[in-house]
Amino acid sequence: MIRKLKIIAVITARGGSKGLPYKNIAKIGNKPLIYYTIKAALGTKLINKVILSTDSSKIAAISKKYGVEIPFLRPKKLATDKAHHPEVVEHAVNYIEKKRNFFPDIVIMLQPTSPFRTSKHLTFALKKFIKEKNESLISVRKQNYPPWWMFKISNK
Repeated sequence: MIRKLKIIAVITARGGSKGLPYKNIAKIGNKPLIYYTIKAALGTKLINKVILSTDSSKIAAISKKYGVEIPFLRPKKLATDKAHHPEVVEHAVNYIEKKRNFFPDIVIMLQPTSPFRTSKHLTFALKKFIKEKNESLISVRKQNYPPWWMFKISNK
């Protein structure tokens, strides 16, 4: 059953980060940060297609060396710090459906800022997602302290 499903991974890598511009291609262990996500996605046998959604020709050129497909450069309106990932992924999937005639059953969004995620993690998550017939799945990690963007539960 799993083998018959069409699964696409969309790696999102914007060039214009305000905090650390081009962080997705910053070197970690002599490789650009994005390399680790590309490697994990391409190494996951359940994934049929891996594409990169970026607004940066620099990120695209570096990423292409590692075998990821780059079917387009992301439109400027989807590359601002106010753009949200669902719209970015929707744009990528619509493009692939219309231009490449590939209609995925499952879409995975991967951010390059998780370099320790492996093919094993992705395979495990996909199998769990499919077996449990979930509508969505997100990975999280327990922290000793909440990042600035997390919500805090109060008495209200």
